[in-house]
Amino acid sequence: MSFLAFDELKKKVSNLIHEDTQRHDHHMDLTVAEVHRINGAGSLDFGGSEFKPATTQKLNPEKQKVDDDYGWWKLQQGPYRIIFNESVDFEDGSAALISAHPHARQAGLISDSYVISDDSSDALSLNVTVSEAGCNIKENARIAELRIISG
Repeated sequence: MSFLAFDELKKKVSNLIHEDTQRHDHHMDLTVAEVHRINGAGSLDFGGSEFKPATTQKLNPEKQKVDDDYGWWKLQQGPYRIIFNESVDFEDGSAALISAHPHARQAGLISDSYVISDDSSDALSLNVTVSEAGCNIKENARIAELRIISG
């Protein structure tokens, strides 16, 4: 098993913001489209019949100046779900690994990493926890990395 090189990876991903910036040898950066605060408990059970996802509230970015092209999310301590601009096509049964971008970790975000495959119909996302210090995130910021695993 190995990770696809960028040129093959690019064929499976749509909605790149800026290819030259998001490009790496064997992964690509994923960018922030939406931020949702996780504000209500979900439910898990063994059989799944009582599963309920956590509720979220979509947050709106705020521009620092009226003529700014992009705004910022100024996140306080707590749990959030980041929705990415990009999407992945898994027609061939491949799988992908999503993990935090090194800058996200250095900015103090705590996040999960996970593998997704062709049975996932949800938008690409990443759950993060913001520390007591908070974190500011600009629209379209590179916040995660995507690697596609080839068999």
